[in-house]
Amino acid sequence: MSTVNFGDLVERMVISLVVVLGLVYVAYRVVKRRQGASFTTRPAVRRSRRTLTSAVRGAAGTASSGSRRGAAAKPGLKIVGRQGLSRTTTVVAVQFAGRVFMVGTSEQAPPSVLAETDLETWTSSVEPDEELIPVTRAAVGAGVTPGRVRPTLLEALREVTARRV
Repeated sequence: MSTVNFGDLVERMVISLVVVLGLVYVAYRVVKRRQGASFTTRPAVRRSRRTLTSAVRGAAGTASSGSRRGAAAKPGLKIVGRQGLSRTTTVVAVQFAGRVFMVGTSEQAPPSVLAETDLETWTSSVEPDEELIPVTRAAVGAGVTPGRVRPTLLEALREVTARRV
């Protein structure tokens, strides 16, 4: 039986690691190249199976993030609002030119236009009114008079949780 030197074991381990990492890198490059080609040569999807998100993203790219397909997006198409009604039902406000379209969808039906309005009406309805005043709560002990000592933590908790009749 021959003795194995520690240096030989480390050398074999490093060579094996380099080979494995090289194979992983080559596989990564091949997969990345194939995914890049699949973005441009994607097969057509039947309209009835498309969700609203895929329909809007396919037409306009992702509005909130810059995707590869964003460069080929149709000019003027922009998502201005989105509201999920349930797990599979969504309503999206899509701006095109000077109009805003409310589009609804679910997994069972193709996307459909629910309503339509002009851009000025939409922006005026979603902008907050300047007359609204934010509601704030005063800190515990804020109403303390200058001559009075600030309450302790226990007293403050009692005051906050006390039942008033």
